[in-house]
Amino acid sequence: MICPKCGYSEGNHVEAKKTDEEFFLEWWIPTIGEEAAKASWQDKLAMKSRVAPTVISDIEGHISMADGTWVSSRSKHRENLKRNNCIELGNDVPTQQKKHELSTREREHLKRTIAEVAHAKLR
Repeated sequence: MICPKCGYSEGNHVEAKKTDEEFFLEWWIPTIGEEAAKASWQDKLAMKSRVAPTVISDIEGHISMADGTWVSSRSKHRENLKRNNCIELGNDVPTQQKKHELSTREREHLKRTIAEVAHAKLR
């Protein structure tokens, strides 16, 4: 027997990939009828262009690694990090901190101190 969709025999049957519209209509036509299904498909296409706000759910409760207390929400998590002088690391790349530039006076003082310590150890 030859398949009318793909043209292959039953033993070599290859399922043709359906488009989203074909799948949608095949699903809804038996239930709501062809006209209503096509109208629903057009409504679905129109909905794709709508923009909706993204809502981020609250984090699940967990035990703080810093002090072992129970943290039940995102705000309590931030407060716990602040209280324990911690920072949260994720997938973000840590920013490089600006290197402290020493003034000429500070550099000379540092050289002098290092020389004094080295000289004291050599005695």
